[in-house]
Amino acid sequence: MTLSGRNIEKESMNRGRLVETSPKGLREKIEEIKIKIQQRMREFSDHSDQHPALNEFIQSANHILLSQDAKRLRGILPVLIADHCRLPDKNSMDYGIVVELLHFTSLIHDDVIDEDQYRRGVKTLNNYFPNNQAVLTGDFIVCKAIDYCLTFTHNSEVIGLVVDAIKRLVTGIIIEQRLLPKDRTLTRYQEMAELKTGSLFSLSFGLPFVGHKSLPDALECGKIFGTLFQVFDDYLDRCDDDPGMNIFGLFTNREVIDFWNERMDTFMKSCRQLDLEIAAMTFFQHLHDQNYFIETDTDDGLLFRCPQF
Repeated sequence: MTLSGRNIEKESMNRGRLVETSPKGLREKIEEIKIKIQQRMREFSDHSDQHPALNEFIQSANHILLSQDAKRLRGILPVLIADHCRLPDKNSMDYGIVVELLHFTSLIHDDVIDEDQYRRGVKTLNNYFPNNQAVLTGDFIVCKAIDYCLTFTHNSEVIGLVVDAIKRLVTGIIIEQRLLPKDRTLTRYQEMAELKTGSLFSLSFGLPFVGHKSLPDALECGKIFGTLFQVFDDYLDRCDDDPGMNIFGLFTNREVIDFWNERMDTFMKSCRQLDLEIAAMTFFQHLHDQNYFIETDTDDGLLFRCPQF
């Protein structure tokens, strides 16, 4: 079910919150956040210092990083959550930048691992430079992200969360490559998805709650959402991926549908506990506008059932 402005308006009235209620208003709200994230990322890149020997690499990386075609899903979330939940939002835009930087470095490394020369029609960094130099550039950007975190309130806690997310992401990729093809179970797939994709979405959901007692629950909520995102990403790549690493090559549609529904129900429950329903509904509307999570009829039932709060 596509989320409607009427549903969001009803929920907004029930919660007593101020929120754009029309689909057009939602799109404008998200687009405004995206533009601000893009602007702040450009300012961050323009004012970042590095040794002149790195200039060529960083300039090429920034050309890719600052693409207008980037969706900024992970960067939008901290701002959206802080806004709707009335959380202290002093660093929410900065959190979005950090998650986007970490996501970008993960893509740099993925492109090297997969030997991809283009991503969404744009040259990858390893298309411009040898693999070893692309990897080193990605490592440098990770350090820039962590260095940036030093300027934040609760910087020690934020850096701890960032380092943990990086470790979890790497672990998830190793599980995907080494364990999942041999241990083809939904339990193993869920573990991989929670670590590989859930790690950064966990940051997106969790960082606005730094210093708040609900931080662990928010991190868990983001991890579950990351699992859902991985399933949909697998659907998009089902014809290109190794079948032993893609959920649609590992299991039947019926098994995937059941897995999705169970994870979605858990996600919705988590959002309710955190009072994140409005932020989640707004974000899901945005995902639909970007052709993500589109409900799909199959012979085994409806795939990608969307939340009904």
